Amino acid sequence: LKRLAKSDPMVVIETDEESGENIIAGAGELHLEICLKDLQEDFMKGAPIVISDPVVSFRETVTGESDHEVMSKSPNKHNRLTMKGYKMPMELQEDIEESRVEATTKDTKERAKYLTDTYAETF
Repeated sequence: LKRLAKSDPMVVIETDEESGENIIAGAGELHLEICLKDLQEDFMKGAPIVISDPVVSFRETVTGESDHEVMSKSPNKHNRLTMKGYKMPMELQEDIEESRVEATTKDTKERAKYLTDTYAETF
């Protein structure tokens, strides 16, 4: 485990005091799969290991308005887009959860009109 942690700086290894389990934390499920493959094949010479399902925690969130704007230019340098980050209103979160707003909707104009009519004043 120490060799795995040393070979990959994105890996954090901890031991649970109660259960004695070794917990390997990485940068996502794919990263963990690669780390476990390396651990078993390279570092343990194929010895069997017991692997539980990964637990993925999402902890990133926007808590308020961004303090600066960002700008991007189109590939032809004729168009500029400026953006600022805002916290998503609770009503919009509820609309997404209740499928009133879906990213998979084929009619993007219809979705854009709904979002503009409903939430334009929020921002």
